[in-house]
Amino acid sequence: MTRCSGALLCGGRSSRMGRDKARIPLNGTPLWSLQLNKLRAVCRDVTVCGSTAQRMLFESEGVPFVADAVADLGPLAGVARALESARTSHVLVLAIDMPKMSEAYLARLCESARENQGVVPEIGGMFEGLCAVYPARLLPVVAGLLAGAERSLQTLNRIGIEQNLMRAFPVAETELFLFENWNTPADIPPLAD
Repeated sequence: MTRCSGALLCGGRSSRMGRDKARIPLNGTPLWSLQLNKLRAVCRDVTVCGSTAQRMLFESEGVPFVADAVADLGPLAGVARALESARTSHVLVLAIDMPKMSEAYLARLCESARENQGVVPEIGGMFEGLCAVYPARLLPVVAGLLAGAERSLQTLNRIGIEQNLMRAFPVAETELFLFENWNTPADIPPLAD
């Protein structure tokens, strides 16, 4: 099993949600806490990567936090900060707004990573880059994309696979529900708050 650092990504503006996703409760527990506990169950050290505005929330909870180096560059900036602050050769990245993701699936991702290669779940030809294991060796590719105009995680993972730094991890039909994410108030199930 590849030892992974964990990184919880929560730096989005939440413009479609209308409020900070990190604070949305699920059965009385905020999403940030639920997701952080999943990562802690799988990874020895976990860092939260987010916007400067969120620093106080996480530092007040005693959670290691790194702010995006440049605001509003999307999740790729969070992946960059996660790789820069990693204490291991691989980083397991998890988005704040994917509440159905399980510890067991995260552990399988870490187990599937290889010494110099990460894994990214794939659904219908699309990569789920917000729940993936990235090798530290991918950082130059991430930095190159951040310096340009194309900053999508799809592009990052396509390049990573082409360079043999990443490989696709097909998602079974029975696992699709794990990748449900909350982007708008309509995505939050009744009674979740």
